[in-house]
Amino acid sequence: MARHSPVRARLPLVAVAFVVAALAIAGGTPRSTLARLTDTDTSTQNISTDTLNPPTSLAASGGASIGLSWVATVDTYASGYEIWRSTVSGSGYALAGSATPRSATSATDSPSAGTYYYILRSYFQNWRSVNSNQVSATVPGASTDTGQKPCVTTAADTGGDNDGYEVGPASLCADDSTLATDANTGTAGRSTSCANAANDRHRFQGFAFGLPGSVTSVSGIEIRIDEGLNNNGGTSNLCVELSWDGGTSWTAAKTINLVGAAEATYLAGGAADTWGHTWTASQLSTANFRVRVTDATSQPSKDYKMDYLAARVVYVP
Repeated sequence: MARHSPVRARLPLVAVAFVVAALAIAGGTPRSTLARLTDTDTSTQNISTDTLNPPTSLAASGGASIGLSWVATVDTYASGYEIWRSTVSGSGYALAGSATPRSATSATDSPSAGTYYYILRSYFQNWRSVNSNQVSATVPGASTDTGQKPCVTTAADTGGDNDGYEVGPASLCADDSTLATDANTGTAGRSTSCANAANDRHRFQGFAFGLPGSVTSVSGIEIRIDEGLNNNGGTSNLCVELSWDGGTSWTAAKTINLVGAAEATYLAGGAADTWGHTWTASQLSTANFRVRVTDATSQPSKDYKMDYLAARVVYVP
């Protein structure tokens, strides 16, 4: 913290003059006198006091590198900013770089994979401000994936006529060209809307992803569905949702438009799609992770035929 103390100084200025006069006196004997003249003056100076302020509103964003942004210090005489980084929240900071001039409002840091905590300090010569607010950001490591893992069990969900894929549902978790059928899907009032309660729905669970005990982040989830239809009339969609808590809560549905009657492989989500949710390893366990598929069609007497459903998780260990 930079402080200047106010000072009022009185500085005496002394002028001294010595005068020696030789005077003639009777008998020719000289006589001397010594005169001293003194003058004093005063000089006064005012010095103000200031506190060197830190930058404000520090923010951070992660990725391949970490971007920092802030609002510049109000002290225009500041030289710039020191960037301090730690792997522990609230302590252990080490100087990671600097940014100049005072008007600078952003910087980039490129540490190795991990989560980091940052504060900034303004500086001028040998003075430093107090810490700014602390922020954190993460540099992810290399991602890997589980590969496509099939469901283990399935069950009809409520909706439509409440029987989901009522014909041959045991074949849904095997890629064996044996089809399960949702015959004459839904009830009167069915539509292409994923939210329509008149549409049939089915749940899938038991995916054995084999995730390690420590997962830094989940980058994306991809659902594979092998599906066909009895005819190509009207508009026919699959609506896919994911649950992280055993089916209590669901992500927003993703819509897959079925483009033909023949069986084909369709994908929902992807390697960089988290479905609007921040996932943890425990939420992807066999006890918690679920997939729900809704058959949504504009045509009556439509048969949906599913061969296989599997899920793939892309994550950073």
